[in-house]
Amino acid sequence: MAVPFLSPGQTNKAVPRMKRRLVRELLALGFESIAHQIAVRTTTYGPDAVEGVRKVQEAKHIHVDGFVGKDTWGALGVHEPVTNPTPVMLPGDSFHGGEVIVEPGANKPGNPITKMTLDYVAKMAGIVGKPIKITTGTNHNKFTVNGNVSDHFSGHAADIGMFANGGVDDSPVGDRIMAACCVLAGDSKQGARDKARTGGLFSFTHGNQRIQCIWKTNQGGNHHNHVHVGVRPA
Repeated sequence: MAVPFLSPGQTNKAVPRMKRRLVRELLALGFESIAHQIAVRTTTYGPDAVEGVRKVQEAKHIHVDGFVGKDTWGALGVHEPVTNPTPVMLPGDSFHGGEVIVEPGANKPGNPITKMTLDYVAKMAGIVGKPIKITTGTNHNKFTVNGNVSDHFSGHAADIGMFANGGVDDSPVGDRIMAACCVLAGDSKQGARDKARTGGLFSFTHGNQRIQCIWKTNQGGNHHNHVHVGVRPA
């Protein structure tokens, strides 16, 4: 029997099992207040449980990211095989890099994100070293708050929400994702780190593509709770 790889915000019937073991481990480690806040019976991997998982990961010297993979399941006493997230693929497509997962409801029915954009985010995931979950694709207003037609409308943009990816507003999780966006767009590693740390809206032309990386700014809307990645032909 296998257990699933669990991401923050995910709903899965295995979540209550994970939470029961998480509460037991938190109590053993002395984190009583967090343990008592976790709603054990719900099937959604919510914020309280994410915080608890991070505490266990830190205590057990596991990479602290809020995701429940093989090492974290093992720390909770479950040593069964883990089914990894399935990357989003279209018939005949091949994405190079890491895994990218489009969340339910991220796209409007019949209007998917373009392969160009998915491929770019997959490469970002390869740099970040863990799956990236897209929380908003084409299911977005046609116009930005500035009155411009959004890249989302044509399938050339993806929002990477912090909660779904194990982070919070203006968090280091977003910094790493933003830096990956900028490096792939042709920025230097130091330049990408600086942009991620300070935040802002940055546009690049690289490899016949126009790339936009937005984070920690209110330009074009609130971009503190997600990283915006726009990729379209130059």
